[in-house]
Amino acid sequence: MDLIIRRDQNIFRGFSMSGILGLGKISRKVFERSVFPFIPADEEPGLDGNTIRLNGRTVVAHSPSIGVPLDALGFFAFHYAATNVACRFGRPTHMVTGIYMPLRTGESDLRTIVKGLGDEARKYNVKVVAGQTATYHGLSIPLVTATCFGEENMRATSPSEGDAILLIGEIGGEAVWLKRLSEGRQDGRWRRFTPLETVLRLQDCHGVKLMHDVSEGGLKGALFEVVEHCGLGIDVSSSTIPLSEGAGELGGDILRAPTYGALVVVTSQDSAEDVASLCASQRRPCVHLCNLRGSKGLFVDGTTITEQKRVEIDEIYGTFERPEKK
Repeated sequence: MDLIIRRDQNIFRGFSMSGILGLGKISRKVFERSVFPFIPADEEPGLDGNTIRLNGRTVVAHSPSIGVPLDALGFFAFHYAATNVACRFGRPTHMVTGIYMPLRTGESDLRTIVKGLGDEARKYNVKVVAGQTATYHGLSIPLVTATCFGEENMRATSPSEGDAILLIGEIGGEAVWLKRLSEGRQDGRWRRFTPLETVLRLQDCHGVKLMHDVSEGGLKGALFEVVEHCGLGIDVSSSTIPLSEGAGELGGDILRAPTYGALVVVTSQDSAEDVASLCASQRRPCVHLCNLRGSKGLFVDGTTITEQKRVEIDEIYGTFERPEKK
């Protein structure tokens, strides 16, 4: 959203009469027509950036979003970064975005991306304060980056042996969605693929010590990261893990499949029921996987997990270049 404009050749202008975005940063006219109306902002973007006040309790998270249909791209860009702030017990307040597109991108596609992001930012009262929007050589599909800032509500407490490991949500829903889209079937379930609302409510639940969204690497990847972070052990049985409808038919290791929207929570034993009650009020599944063990390591069905692997369905990301049809 930086407003510097190159004017030496028509191809470097931000907009052409054909409605196709030119190379480099977009023009102010395009910005005012197809970006600014769709984002919540405190004020008009200034040259090179704006100023916000930070304090010693500021939480920052950054995430990219790429390879999903344009209708969903802005949604995921917002939620990836905002959820990470919330998992650190922060209330998301401000966001910096980067929207980078291939040459010959239509302005209508830009508008689709920005509106998706702006709708979610407005819903959660997050202000977009800076960023850049441009087209460049070398890109084949759009890439959206988001840096989210938030104010810490409380200091996280370190997990300890005996704490409960809870799984909120079902596993494999995102993988099912990707598979159906790759087969040309319409599927609008992606709007449910965010744990942000649940995470924000859990911030007020006494005894919650750690929250971690399930993203790249699936549930096994998320649990592995929790083990690496806290230095303790997790030993789970796959029989206790709820799967989304159709996930069991995908083949491969479903516990490594894309599952954004699910959440791993570490809580004290006496708070586990409060977390389950909160999830029930939101009609979200919540299961107790196990308790943290003193010896470090991740075990699933008795097998030691020592690395984060990706699965074949991850390759579907990046194959969607057009918006989903309504």
